[in-house]
Amino acid sequence: MRQTPNERREKCNPTLIGIFVGVVSPLSSLIWGIRQRSLKLAIFPYLFVFVAGYLILSLGRINPLKLEIKIPLQLIGGYYSFDLTKKMKEEALKKKK
Repeated sequence: MRQTPNERREKCNPTLIGIFVGVVSPLSSLIWGIRQRSLKLAIFPYLFVFVAGYLILSLGRINPLKLEIKIPLQLIGGYYSFDLTKKMKEEALKKKK
């Protein structure tokens, strides 16, 4: 039986999603965004890291982006994914009741 996006939101693990997006790749938020039918989750974490990184590159003329800058940006994107997923999960559980 196929799960609905609301059921996926209820059963997801926000901590795992946040860690995966923050440590592995901000682009991985696209996977969960598609599965949970959330444009915010799919686009915003990656867009934040990309835009902030691009601004830092253009302002600081640092080429390529150093790990001292890249890692905190990714972790912030991971935290944003965690927070967004946690809110979506709480809303899905409220709708269920």
